[in-house]
Amino acid sequence: MKNLLLLTIALASLNLHALSIVPDKIVTPFVDIFNSSNKKLSENKMEVRLSTYNASGAISKGRGKFEMSMAKYTQARKQASAVYRMIPSESLASSNDGMIYMGTAFHVGENLVLTNHHVLSHDRTNSTECGDFQLHDNQNQDVFSCKKVHYCNPEEDVCLIEMAPAKRCLNLFCTKTLTVELKNGESLKLKADPQLNYETMDTTVMTCIGNTMGLGIHYSQGKGLRINGDRTYFFAPLRTGNSGGPLIGEDGLVWGVVKLESAQKVGPDAYNVAASISKVISLLREQLSNDKITLEKFNRAVIE
Repeated sequence: MKNLLLLTIALASLNLHALSIVPDKIVTPFVDIFNSSNKKLSENKMEVRLSTYNASGAISKGRGKFEMSMAKYTQARKQASAVYRMIPSESLASSNDGMIYMGTAFHVGENLVLTNHHVLSHDRTNSTECGDFQLHDNQNQDVFSCKKVHYCNPEEDVCLIEMAPAKRCLNLFCTKTLTVELKNGESLKLKADPQLNYETMDTTVMTCIGNTMGLGIHYSQGKGLRINGDRTYFFAPLRTGNSGGPLIGEDGLVWGVVKLESAQKVGPDAYNVAASISKVISLLREQLSNDKITLEKFNRAVIE
């Protein structure tokens, strides 16, 4: 693939003009997968809401409509239920540059999530502390705080974080609560060694799920895949806020952790980049070699 020189852009920072879309490679646009206005048309078909964008890149939540098969919709909801909005706490809601930083994290089993280092720490200086952020589920019901950062790698832009249980209020004044563990929810499995099929790499459909523009979890698909060393290049649409989300292959397994865009945002040479899941697995297994309990938990997510 030509012109693979990247302009490193932190997707967690707001950029209203970043589209990162190759129109002829789009399979499924930005589906607002948990929108309450999504409705069943028949036993085999769903009408779902789309978040649409204009020429300047400004996005409108749930303004468009799109038809999906019931089977595809059910699978999309299940996968998206393992993906969480990573949101700064109130103390970090306004940073020194006036931006609000939001991103994505996804559940890999137990109480562990994967995300980008730049989502945990925008300038990538914090690799050990939990920081002031929370994971919010898709129904605004449960909020999980960070328990421990097990490992962050600024070069590969990936972190493995353990989340603390959430307290769900059962009445108006929260005098009754329910303890909710992330490990009881949906999780995603990781592909240990994704192999690129050169005969189908231009037609392979990859799925991107993330907190698009901080507007909630969205689901999109695009045709095409390239693997070059530790980077996976793909064409499923994404926007600011998708950082830290999963890139999922046709086998339903995670092939990468979404992290950045190319310098060209729109047109035939636009592409998106994910950290190779093979590299992520290798790094984590090495770093967790002295933490057998966490390593065992993480390894349960890996499909060899």
